[in-house]
Amino acid sequence: MPIKFINNHTASLKDENGRHAATLLWGDPVHIQESTGDLVKVIARNRIGWIKATEISDKSLLEIYVIDVGQGDGVLMKTPDGNWHLIDAGVASRDQMTRKSSANFLRWKFHNDLRQQKIILKNIIVTHHDYDHYGGLIDLLSGRLYDGTILSVEVENFFHSGIGRFKSKPKLGATIKGEVSPFPNGDKGIRRKGTFISELFDGKESFRNPSRKLEERFAEYAALVGHVPKNVRLISHRDNYLPGYAHGESDVSIKVLGPVLEKFMEGSFGLRILENESVTLNGHSIVLRIDYGNVRILLTGDLNELSQKLLLSYHATGEFEADVVKGCHHGSEDIDMSFIKAINAKATIISSGDNEDYSHPRPLVLGASARYGREAKGIEGKLMPPLIYSTELARSVKLGYAESVRVRLKDAEGITEKILKPEDADVKTPKSWYGYRHLENLPISTDLVYGLINVRTDGENILCATMEEKGNDFDVKVFKAGTDV
Repeated sequence: MPIKFINNHTASLKDENGRHAATLLWGDPVHIQESTGDLVKVIARNRIGWIKATEISDKSLLEIYVIDVGQGDGVLMKTPDGNWHLIDAGVASRDQMTRKSSANFLRWKFHNDLRQQKIILKNIIVTHHDYDHYGGLIDLLSGRLYDGTILSVEVENFFHSGIGRFKSKPKLGATIKGEVSPFPNGDKGIRRKGTFISELFDGKESFRNPSRKLEERFAEYAALVGHVPKNVRLISHRDNYLPGYAHGESDVSIKVLGPVLEKFMEGSFGLRILENESVTLNGHSIVLRIDYGNVRILLTGDLNELSQKLLLSYHATGEFEADVVKGCHHGSEDIDMSFIKAINAKATIISSGDNEDYSHPRPLVLGASARYGREAKGIEGKLMPPLIYSTELARSVKLGYAESVRVRLKDAEGITEKILKPEDADVKTPKSWYGYRHLENLPISTDLVYGLINVRTDGENILCATMEEKGNDFDVKVFKAGTDV
C-alpha cells in the first residue's frame, strides 16, 4: 500500500458524503487506496476518507511527539530518513492512573497510523535512570501492555547515561576523588576537584550481569535491556554525536552535549557527584540537540542548576541555542538563568503530570522561559511571542452524566444484575470530603484527551500543534526557524 505524506500544515479528511471526518497535520502518513480525478482515497489516522491529491507528497519531515505520560518524560522522534527514535518512556502502565504508558502510544502509532505489525526503533535513548523516564520501557521491551495486548518490538541501539540504581550503598555506583583540567569555558561555579562515579553501566553484559544487586524495579528493567536491544552502550558528550547522525552523515545531525563524562588528571573517567543522589542522577541526563536545516531542537532530560553550570563550563553558550526546547525536569525551578538565556527558545515544551507533589511546572520557569525566549515570525509575517506548551495544560477530559447504573450482586447462587436510575444511586471516592453524592448530579469523565504535543519541521518552518479540548481539531502554530525573524 503506497505511503505519502500530508504537505499542507493542515488538511481535511472527508468521509464518503464529503463531510469533515478528521484534521490531518503536516507530515501525517496517508496510505493510498485509490485515486479519482483530483481526489485520493486514503487511510489516515486509522480512518478511511478522501483528500485532495495536491495535499500529499513524498516529503518526509522531522517529527517529534512529546507524549503525555503524566509526571515523566516520553518523546518519540522520526527523522526524515524514516527511522524512529524513542527518548524516555515515562513510568510503567501499572503505576499510571490511566493504566497506559508510552508503549500504548507507540502501539497506536505503528499499528494504527503507520499500519505496521512490528514496532521498529532505530534508537532508544534513556536520558537517566529515574523511574519516570525508564519505567515505560518495562512495558515496551517486555512486549506486553497492561491490558494483556502483546507487542512485537525490535530495537537496534540502546543508549543510556551510565548511572545505575544499586540496592546497597553507594546506590549510584562506587566513586573516586579526583581533579580535572581547567574547564574550556571557565568554572561557572564548579570546582576542578570533585568526587566522580566510576562504577558505570555500559554494554548489555553490565545490565544482564550487574556487579552488585540492583533496586527491584531497576532490576526488572535491566534484565530487559540486557536481552532485547541488539546493541547497548553508555553515551556522553565525548561521543560528540549520536552514532549515524554526525554532521554530514545524514540530513539531520544529533549532537550529544551531555552528560559530561569528565577525565581526571590521572587518566580516569567518571560522572561528577553534584550534590545528593537525586541531583546527581537528574543532572547527568543525556542532552541532545537535533539540527535539521535551519532548525535546532534541544532535549534536556531532567537537568538542574548544578548540571547546567557544568554544561556551560564545557560548552560554549551558543551550543544550547534552540528554536524548540523540551524544558528541563518537568518545569522545576532548580535552574540556572544563564542556561535559560543561552537556550533562547521560540517554543518551550514542558512534560508534567497532574497528581504529583512538586507543583510542576513552576511559575518561575514559565516566566523565565517567556522572558528569556525569543520572538518567532509566523508564516504570514507576523511576530509571535515565545510559546510555552505543557502536556498537563493540553490534557483534558470529556465529561458527561450517568444515564443508568448497572449493579452486579454475587451470592451463593451466582451473579445477578440490577439496573438503577442515577437518582437512586450514590457514590463516594476514596479521598472525597463530600461523603456520598447523588450520581445524577456528579459529572463523570467519559474519555481522556491526551496532552500530546506535536512538532513537525522541514528544516525551514516549524509546526507545533495540540489537540483542542472539544472535537478532533488542532490548535496549530507555524513559525520560521533560525535566528533571523
